[in-house]
Amino acid sequence: MSKRNASTNLPKVNVLKIDKDCFCKADVNRKYVRTTIDVCRKQGVQVLWIKSTVSQHGRHYYIKIDPALDAETANNLQYLLGDDAKRVAFNKARIKSGLEEWSKLFEIPDARLRTVYPSYSKERLETTNE
Repeated sequence: MSKRNASTNLPKVNVLKIDKDCFCKADVNRKYVRTTIDVCRKQGVQVLWIKSTVSQHGRHYYIKIDPALDAETANNLQYLLGDDAKRVAFNKARIKSGLEEWSKLFEIPDARLRTVYPSYSKERLETTNE
């Protein structure tokens, strides 16, 4: 008997969420942003912006991408970008069960996200101004 995979009905994802449970110096965080852009590019994904906030154990990164990805591909890309391994495993189970909010990061109320990378590509500026 085969198990039904409920993930096929999930909406596509255009924001990746990465949990980094460590505190690093600013230059390492900047290198992480550049590495994120390179890894996404190699996967055929454009990074539109990256925002981050300090978490209890390190940093959370929110990465707006184009095109949007199916949940399994997004979770795999989050893993490649260094997302917490336990979180990736839990996300995989949530995806398999069909949970729409499979990729959650828990923020302190009123946490302020800071833009650490804005893409100024010509295409993005044209769609933003429409």
